Amino acid sequence: MSAVSEKEPVGVADPAQAPEVQAPTPLAEPATTAPAPATDTPPNDDTTNKPAPQQQQEQPLTADSVPTDAKREADLQSAERDKETVEEFQYLLEKSQHLFSGLSDLPEIGSKYWQPHFQRTFEVYTKLWKFQNQHRLLLENPVHYGLKRWEVGEIASKIGQLYYRYYLRTSETNYLHEAFVFYDAIRERNYFRGELSMKNSALMIKKLRYYARFIVVCLQMNSTGMMLQLLEEVKSLVEVYATVFNPVDKMEWALVVKEMALFMQAVCGPVPVDDAGVTLPASYRLVPRRGRVEKEPKFRLQEALVVGNRPTQIKFSELTLDMYYVLQMLEREPSVNPMGAAPSEGAVSAEPSATGISESVRSPDMLESASSAAQEPNADATRSDSTEIKPKEKTEDTDRATRRPNPHKYVLYQPTVSQVLVYLANAFREIGDQGCVLLYLSSDGSRIDSETSHGYIGGIATSRRGQGDSTHDRTTDLLINTVHPADLVPFTRKPLFLIVESSCSSTYSNMPNLFNQPMLALLSPTMYPIHMNSGIYTFFLHSPLVAFCALSQITTMDAIRWAHVDRLFGEFEDCVWEFVSQISDTRVRRFFGDDFLRQIVVRHVVCCVVLGMHREFTRKEHLPQASPELFAQIAEEAELIRKARAIIDECGVAEMYRLEESIGSPAPVTDTGLST
Repeated sequence: MSAVSEKEPVGVADPAQAPEVQAPTPLAEPATTAPAPATDTPPNDDTTNKPAPQQQQEQPLTADSVPTDAKREADLQSAERDKETVEEFQYLLEKSQHLFSGLSDLPEIGSKYWQPHFQRTFEVYTKLWKFQNQHRLLLENPVHYGLKRWEVGEIASKIGQLYYRYYLRTSETNYLHEAFVFYDAIRERNYFRGELSMKNSALMIKKLRYYARFIVVCLQMNSTGMMLQLLEEVKSLVEVYATVFNPVDKMEWALVVKEMALFMQAVCGPVPVDDAGVTLPASYRLVPRRGRVEKEPKFRLQEALVVGNRPTQIKFSELTLDMYYVLQMLEREPSVNPMGAAPSEGAVSAEPSATGISESVRSPDMLESASSAAQEPNADATRSDSTEIKPKEKTEDTDRATRRPNPHKYVLYQPTVSQVLVYLANAFREIGDQGCVLLYLSSDGSRIDSETSHGYIGGIATSRRGQGDSTHDRTTDLLINTVHPADLVPFTRKPLFLIVESSCSSTYSNMPNLFNQPMLALLSPTMYPIHMNSGIYTFFLHSPLVAFCALSQITTMDAIRWAHVDRLFGEFEDCVWEFVSQISDTRVRRFFGDDFLRQIVVRHVVCCVVLGMHREFTRKEHLPQASPELFAQIAEEAELIRKARAIIDECGVAEMYRLEESIGSPAPVTDTGLST
């Protein structure tokens, strides 16, 4: 995922390569050599009668008998080697810091510009990690360098950040897992301890930033238990930081903790708990289902642009709830759990070493090529230390893009119009002949009431950063700082899949398809009669099961019933697909060749059915739309109504739904203003 802003912490271009870095091995006591005994038998009077030369030959050579000059020369050589070791470590440390600081300056678009820098950074951190591991005893000696424990932790933290940033640019979750391993090991081994005893505020800030980054990684991995533990720990740290050091930024850290807590509550709150108060399990990423029909050959969602501009929506750093939900649904469910169970496909073993840290820092290509070796317990130990990272040829990059399990994502929070258009243009440049671009827009509405709009009738509002007060005309401001449907027409030269969550989503319902390419727009309701922290439509695309529970105010459920309802929703989606797969529009059918797009379309219909049956959703503008509108009649199918009723009855919320009435077709929405 490219481009959530580089501000720390956050939380999504083509893979690069990264080296291998050995974790520090358990510190061993230095070997000592005891002086050899002079003889095996005690001396007696008879030994004095033996010839002197024979006695000298039998006596072993001791340290005292070594010539003074030779010993001095050996000491000098040893000191010189130690000096060279320290200088090499300092060189690698400075070079790694220089390369790491340059990551923030890399362009977010164009993998050929940023991939080489990531490769060099991985290579240097590989050498640095192995080097400090091999020479830890020497480097920790205050006489030579005096390496502190927190300095090793800082190197490990940088490696975790490196993996996470690479995950943001490539959308490949194996790098996210590697980041988790390093962050978890830092906490497990307590590398950042001693900040209070040393009265070191800078070390405390490093520790707080590490916790914030770790929480973001856990959030992306849906590790709820770990998130809650980390939140409690970081709350205590912030309190200690404010009390002991009384810094000027204590209010800022208090605000960060508040954002974390609110975001976690918004993410975890809608999920019901069992009788013991334990959050019930739910799947948010793509899980391929049975019964899918034949796919269109090679057609894939390759690029996705996720835009969020809802200043009032709960967010953490530069990630709103809507954006978080979309990022989750555009990734496949990994086979690695957050606590380091079996590795996922294509991932190298993330088993912590004796020191609690993965045995090596692995490059993108190494992670892919070592998938088979990863199944062996000692795969890291047998891998050569001299592995080099070489840039791939462009043809290989293009081929790998078509094989990438997850689409590459650009994530833009409160972008300007120019930023949206630039990133969208780059996404279209990157896709192949059988590729598709998904554009997700979540923003406040912006409607233009002007007779001279020439098709620029409004759409989603964008940021006005950097424009100053160039005009005081509100109509002109809206016209300039809006992504209009007409702005997207040039990008319909290639397949475009559009999702809009906005009070003005209906403005995108009549976009012209001038180039006869596949194009589909899924549009949220323009008005919600019930308030939620996120867009209800986006919530359904993310997880119909959890969204239904939130909409029906279900907070508790026993585990057996939860599993049964989950199975009913699976059958519901399969039934929807049976109807959707019969659509005759050949251009729209091409989207069904991709797992992600097919699932989104199915969940769009599920949302239409459920909202259409809810007693609060009584008006046309309360229901989702599509353009072209191919799913309204499907949402009225009796079989789908029966599936929805079975779920409603199982959950015991029949009083909230119209079980005997038919669902009205979501017709085009007229001008409804901006109310949501």
